Amino acid sequence: MIVLRSIYQNHLVFNCLCGHVGKVAVKDLMLKYGGDTFVEAVEKAARCSRCKGKNITSTQIIYIGSSELAMSSSHTPKDNKNL
Repeated sequence: MIVLRSIYQNHLVFNCLCGHVGKVAVKDLMLKYGGDTFVEAVEKAARCSRCKGKNITSTQIIYIGSSELAMSSSHTPKDNKNL
């Protein structure tokens, strides 16, 4: 189980049964639910902004930012031509 404070630099993407995909910054979710809230609890509480239903089919944790920062922990050389 993942708590919001452990992924505060990320976003959550909610995929609804109606086909809508919503993206919310974890920092915004922490303001509403608190940093000790589990991602699963947020997913259960989520409501689609298009159809207004609670039909979330999946949730993804994504990072939005500099790819150089994301690559810093991947142990992949920047000049690797096979990427």
